[in-house]
Amino acid sequence: MSPDVPLLNDYKQDFFLKRFPQTVLGGPRLKLGFCAPPYIYVNQIILFLMPWVLGGIGTLLYQLGILEDYHTAALSGGLMLFAAFVIQCTSVYARNKSVTVERMLTTDVLAEEDEHEFTSCAGAETIKFLIPGKKYIANTVFHSVLAGVMCGLGTWYLLPNRITLLYGSVGGTALLFVFGWMTLCIGEYSLIVNTATETATFQTQDTYEITPLMRPLYIFFFVSVDLAHR
Repeated sequence: MSPDVPLLNDYKQDFFLKRFPQTVLGGPRLKLGFCAPPYIYVNQIILFLMPWVLGGIGTLLYQLGILEDYHTAALSGGLMLFAAFVIQCTSVYARNKSVTVERMLTTDVLAEEDEHEFTSCAGAETIKFLIPGKKYIANTVFHSVLAGVMCGLGTWYLLPNRITLLYGSVGGTALLFVFGWMTLCIGEYSLIVNTATETATFQTQDTYEITPLMRPLYIFFFVSVDLAHR
């Protein structure tokens, strides 16, 4: 390749900058190829961090000595299960409404393939854009239950006191706590909100919606092995 030829031209750079954060974060579209209202990004951030907030409630109660570790896991898992059902029911409600998302004319597939018009923060078109929903009711229930179980086990695994006793380092505890919860948020978002872009490449062939389970599967395996070892 000639040194004068860039590895990524302007079109590919824009496409890469859109897709890379989605792949790393498990689905949030924090860079779009068009000018979207601020609430589109705010809603995605709230949905992404929601498991951390719900798990943080149980973690705080455990650190204060109010709950035992297994009660903490049950509380956080139950809150996440409830939140997952609310998210999925909201998506179903939005899809059943007669309001449709208006597709705008585009000339650049790489930069503007997701272009939509939004009318309100909680409008049906906004919800359908943020939370596409599941194809089958069985998957709606199964993925929601799985999200609750994963949040409960993750909260149990990431309790600061337990991590400190295991690794004996405050700095290591802080790093594991932060990055551990980021990993859980990525898995939860992919499971109950919107699957990451790279796993949606062959979405038409994913009849039974298996791809949203891949990230949670890795998390379950790691957390289960570690909890069993403890």
